[in-house]
Amino acid sequence: MKVLDINNLYSPTGGGIRIYHHEKLKWCRANGIENLLLYPAHDNTIKLINGGTVRGLKSPRLAGSGYNFFTARKPIINVIKEFKPDIVELGSGMVLPGMVKGVLEDMNTPSFAYFHSNWPATLPMSVLGISNGIFSQMFQKAAMPFMRKAYRQMNAVIGASDYSLEKLRQAGLMNICKVPLGTNPDIFHPQKRSEALRSSLGIQKNGKMILYMGRLAPEKGIHVLLKACTHLFRQKNLVLVVAGGGHWDKKVKQMAGQKPDRMKILDRVTSRSAAAELMASADVFVSAGPLETFSLVTLEALSCGTPVAACSSAAAAELVTEAGGNSTYTPWDSGEALAEAVMNAASADKPKRDDFRNFAEQYTWDACFNKLFHVYNTHKASR
Repeated sequence: MKVLDINNLYSPTGGGIRIYHHEKLKWCRANGIENLLLYPAHDNTIKLINGGTVRGLKSPRLAGSGYNFFTARKPIINVIKEFKPDIVELGSGMVLPGMVKGVLEDMNTPSFAYFHSNWPATLPMSVLGISNGIFSQMFQKAAMPFMRKAYRQMNAVIGASDYSLEKLRQAGLMNICKVPLGTNPDIFHPQKRSEALRSSLGIQKNGKMILYMGRLAPEKGIHVLLKACTHLFRQKNLVLVVAGGGHWDKKVKQMAGQKPDRMKILDRVTSRSAAAELMASADVFVSAGPLETFSLVTLEALSCGTPVAACSSAAAAELVTEAGGNSTYTPWDSGEALAEAVMNAASADKPKRDDFRNFAEQYTWDACFNKLFHVYNTHKASR
């Protein structure tokens, strides 16, 4: 079996989407499936990752988002004809469906879409920094019929959460199904907690370590976290650790410069083991993004037994609530509300942390991809 993934939103330095594809490459290799990932890149590249092939096609940058974007149809069509996939999964619903529709119909190749990003709301925020207002509303209203038309041609559209499925329903789609993402519970484990790491970050013996790890971008709610600092730093022995990079880097470092003993800045974490050590060592993990369609980092933190303060309007809150947590907050852009959620999360005792770990253990990558390929096999002959 040959599966071709095409994703405008993949980046070799990305977060959850990158991890999803790399885990899929590994799983396919172990199960005798040939998996090729195609993405827009700075240059034409071919790499072997986890037993599969990752191929970049030279494409222009997407404003200041840090991503590139497919604009040329012919190179994509050439890859499809050369690879001759049995299944095609699209990770972006903007221009890709229209680009590949004709060739997939001619080849009678089943196609699926994975709703990795709520892009009608995310694009104005990530590219232009607009989180609300008339322009954002107009863009989302215009994008809905576009998304409906693009996704209707798919055999099925896959969402990782109830939040995702609801957004797809709002666009008028019915060919939808739920496939939650997974994690590796052996890597993301409470035993990864490191007192030496906490000490190196200035966490006192009875202090609290609050961790944010991800892109420093408005769609991740980093500006809300900065607003929350005013309230969080009223607490004694509390240190905020921010790990990541992005176009809000200067503003984050400026805040840290004002409070060097209360806020620590780390580079982007590239190692899964290092990420697990940070998460297990934290007293609270922050997921402030208002548009997360699953929030893999939330699941990873819960797998470490670490409580999560999560924005109520996005999918991270589903994981926190289902795990038994009481640290979701609203409105999404309130620094005070986020700070209160952080303190609620910090009060979680050992039995509650054990509950978080037990909950997360059910979400494995093996379970994710077994369900995904069941969807492929069930729906590929439906049209």
